[in-house]
Amino acid sequence: MNIVIADSHVDLMGSVTFSQKQLIRRWDQELGKKWGQEVQDNLRDFMQIKASLDPETFPNYAQNESLLAEFIADKQVCYSRRIADEAKNALLISVIEYEQAVRRKAELELLINGREAVAEVPEERDPDTQEITQEYVAPVEAVEPLAQTIEQDGETVDNPAYLDVVAELAECQAVIDEASPEVLTQVSQRQ
Repeated sequence: MNIVIADSHVDLMGSVTFSQKQLIRRWDQELGKKWGQEVQDNLRDFMQIKASLDPETFPNYAQNESLLAEFIADKQVCYSRRIADEAKNALLISVIEYEQAVRRKAELELLINGREAVAEVPEERDPDTQEITQEYVAPVEAVEPLAQTIEQDGETVDNPAYLDVVAELAECQAVIDEASPEVLTQVSQRQ
C-alpha cells in the first residue's frame, strides 16, 4: 500500500486557521499514517543501537537500515511541509484580519457618514431586443449619521459613541495600512 504524504493542511482560500500545536499534531498524524507508532519506536531503537550491531549477524539489518533511511526522509518532508504550513497559516491569519478590517471600516464609515435612501428601480428592457436597458436596483433605507456631539446637562459635549466609532475606525485603518504586499496579493486572489 502506497501512502502519500499531504502537501499542506492550510488552505489560503479558506478561513480555517490553526495554532502551532494543531499543525504539529496534524503533521505527526500525517507521518503516523505511513509509519505507525510501533514501527517508529522500533526504528528509533534500531537507530540508537545501530552502531553496536554487527550487520553480518543481526537479522534484517539491511532492511532496517533501508526503512530507517526512508523514515528519516519522510520525517524531513513532513517537517519542511509543517514549516511551510506555519508560514501559510500566519499569512492566512493576516489576510483574514485584513478582510475583517476592510469590512468593519465600511460599517463604521456608514455609521459616521450615514447614507441617503435609494429608491427601488425596476429592471427595464428594450421591447424589440429584450436587452436590459436598466438594471434592477434594490431599495436601500437611509442611515442617519452618528451625531458628533450631544446635549448633556444643558451643555454640548462630544458624543462618546461617536468617539468610540472613530477610535475603532483608526484601528481598522491601521490594520489595512500595515498589510504587507503578500497579504494584499493573497486578498486579491481570494476575491
